[in-house]
Amino acid sequence: MGKLGQWVFNVVLYGFLLWLLYDSTVKEWDPWFAFVVGFVLVLAVVITLIPRLHAPRVSPGEYPYDVS
Repeated sequence: MGKLGQWVFNVVLYGFLLWLLYDSTVKEWDPWFAFVVGFVLVLAVVITLIPRLHAPRVSPGEYPYDVS
């Protein structure tokens, strides 16, 4: 999947999470589900915006922080 595909997938995912948040707060009040969706949304944004949380150059079977 290319860079454009990842970008489109993220926009669709965040849009779906925002729709769930709207649905559980404005449309039909469900505070627990709204909290969980909001937490997942904030966590996804934080992980996306902080590059140090991404593991660089990880391949299957390789520990990402293995010093050779």
